[in-house]
Amino acid sequence: MANQDDTRKKILSIGNVSVDIKAYSPEEETEGYRDGTIELVPGGVGRGMAINLKHLGFETFIYSYVGNDIFGDYLRKGLQQEKIDTTLLFTSPTQETSLFSVMTGAKKKSSCIYNTKILREIDFNEKIISFIEENGINVLAVDSNLREETYAQIYEYKKSHPEIFIFQNATAPDIARKTIPYAHLIDLFACNEFEASAILGEKEILPDLSLADKMQQIGFKNFIVTFGSQGVMVRIGNDTWNEPPYTPSNIVDTIGAGDAFASGFLMGFLSHQQVKNCIHYGLICAKETLLTRQTVSDSLSRDFLESYKIKT
Repeated sequence: MANQDDTRKKILSIGNVSVDIKAYSPEEETEGYRDGTIELVPGGVGRGMAINLKHLGFETFIYSYVGNDIFGDYLRKGLQQEKIDTTLLFTSPTQETSLFSVMTGAKKKSSCIYNTKILREIDFNEKIISFIEENGINVLAVDSNLREETYAQIYEYKKSHPEIFIFQNATAPDIARKTIPYAHLIDLFACNEFEASAILGEKEILPDLSLADKMQQIGFKNFIVTFGSQGVMVRIGNDTWNEPPYTPSNIVDTIGAGDAFASGFLMGFLSHQQVKNCIHYGLICAKETLLTRQTVSDSLSRDFLESYKIKT
């Protein structure tokens, strides 16, 4: 059972808060119009981590920006309903709320168009540092959508405050390499196979010891690499684990499953659980998220994970 002392951890999630516009058509891809469905779903790595970790028993805060528009109002109200502290959720007077447009079809890979210019306004300045220290925040969950200058500020702070635990999410292949200069300062790193491939500069990778060693040679000491249907590889210190996924028979949507795995794993890791238990928690969270069109599953809770563990 998880150590209840870990609920004293206060987590600031720094990163994207967005609206995902999901378009799906079962019809064969052709030019012109196609029948299908279009959904507006709240998303973003920063939002997903904050809500997942709140469901898992932590006090969580969000630091991000939204626009002065209906999407920003929608996201702010949703976070407040989840009882996330939104003191650091600022409204930009000039930029629009982050939007992701995800398009897919039957047996087709997803394509995505996004606008995250607003995230350039995130700055790790003295105001943010004062908020962290005044509120006793001791964990930062950071996504890679931030400016490189902001990363430099965050990890400079980490150097003088080694007691702050930093979880870093790679977020996307095109920006995954941003965090390489700070790899040695990251307490726990998470990426998927495509992000790991981009980090290493290799076209194809496998969940084997060679991959784990290469990631560690770059400087990442503790990390997670998810491989979809192949499961997950975890390296903590000098030890490596490979586990198959808990794949449901009917996958509804894959978006958010990686963040859910990271949240479940982090819950166990912060309470000093055995790594096998941390992986187990992560796989449960990922499985439940695969069963919903939302990017966060409402079924997740600490009690749910513990009872699931007893049943398996």
